[in-house]
Amino acid sequence: MIFNLLEDRERESSTVISQHLAIPHIIVDGEKVFDVILIRCSDGISFPNEPEPVKAVFVLAGTRDERNFHLRALAAIAQIVQNPRFEKKWLAAKSIEDLRDIILLGKRKRHHE
Repeated sequence: MIFNLLEDRERESSTVISQHLAIPHIIVDGEKVFDVILIRCSDGISFPNEPEPVKAVFVLAGTRDERNFHLRALAAIAQIVQNPRFEKKWLAAKSIEDLRDIILLGKRKRHHE
């Protein structure tokens, strides 16, 4: 089901943001659900109509009631990956914890409620 939603989303319009990054995002059924899956693939993942494989994919999946959080997460990711060293750091990370730190400790404007 999730795979089909991701395929459908990609057919609507590409979620590839740069030659190194894609951020597929989908709406799932239910309430109060939001999750992010971080994927690093050294060989890259092929996306339709994209000439180069993508090495970093951030999948966002959430329910309609979490749309505000969804948009804030997209904005935070966009800020983090603007770091000119993002790709090099992402590909050089040695562990899951290193990858997590790149995202959690990445420079971005914090939103306070």
